[in-house]
Amino acid sequence: MLNNTSHILIVDDNPENIRVLGTSLGQFDYKMTIALNGKSALKAVEEQRPDLILLDIMMPDMNGFQVCEILKNNSKTQEIEIIFITAAVEQEDELKGLSLGAIDYIHKPFFIPIVQAKVALHLERIHNKRLREDIERITQHDLKTPLNAIMGYPQLMLMDTNLTDEQHNYLEQILRAGNEMLCMINNSLDLFKMERHCYQYSPELVDVVGIIKTIRQDIRMLLEPDNIKITISVENQSDSDDNQFFLVYAERNLTYSLFSNLIRNAIEACSLNETIAVKMYQEQQNGMITITNPGDVPTEIRDTFFEKYSTARKNHGTGLGTYSAKLMAMTQQGNISMATTSKETCITVSLPCQNAF
Repeated sequence: MLNNTSHILIVDDNPENIRVLGTSLGQFDYKMTIALNGKSALKAVEEQRPDLILLDIMMPDMNGFQVCEILKNNSKTQEIEIIFITAAVEQEDELKGLSLGAIDYIHKPFFIPIVQAKVALHLERIHNKRLREDIERITQHDLKTPLNAIMGYPQLMLMDTNLTDEQHNYLEQILRAGNEMLCMINNSLDLFKMERHCYQYSPELVDVVGIIKTIRQDIRMLLEPDNIKITISVENQSDSDDNQFFLVYAERNLTYSLFSNLIRNAIEACSLNETIAVKMYQEQQNGMITITNPGDVPTEIRDTFFEKYSTARKNHGTGLGTYSAKLMAMTQQGNISMATTSKETCITVSLPCQNAF
């Protein structure tokens, strides 16, 4: 069982139900707050956020479904877990509650061991989730310390006037890679916010061609051993034109991370002397970017390609690259899809283009 830091809000217009629930859970030293109606429940949440809400469905003025919907539509309260209390046994009611974001149901009349077990199980899950997220945040934060040296020393060495052109290029590449790594660490911290739909998105005009060229330069060491090439083409623009551009409304760092993940994924699927083709064109109000590489996506992960931890044929794959790419695309008001055949795989990303607003 968890310690008394766990806070439960019980919401029911029937004092007897509150008494029974309070008595059955009181022996575990949870902190408990009560509310007799929906409005009081919302006020209680505003005053002190609970870890878990036991929420009656059938209440006057504002029922449990309405309270749940209000909480889940608010970025400040949408992560609070809710268990519905109900005497109804209709499957449609349960499906409705689950679709609104509830995690479970407790049925009346109460069977106390079930109530205690469900509450303990969900509080333990909430506790473990928060602990894991805290550890990940601390780890990501601590990664920035060694990056200070990785980025600092190249800056000092670049001040040396006796460097050869090759040495100068190597140091600039180290510095650029350090900067991009820092951006990725910061973005990984933002993934938590994206998953919870509370990321503060600030779009601006971004040139995707420039970003792809930067990525191609930054991952040159991955391309050269197998002579893998990345080609870039923009509809109605010459492929040999150094002045190619393709503007979308997005955030540069997110867009860099999005396409870096997808291109690295494509490189892993390539063999010797193969080519990854990046093409861009406009479709109505969207800028469309396709990344095509030889080879197919394994059958076993085609339906879950963009899901968390979905991976196959990789010794060290985490399955987070395509998942985070999807989060970044959707956060930027875009979309992402995958099509694969026995010969090639094509990822299509859509982002709002410059005349979309």
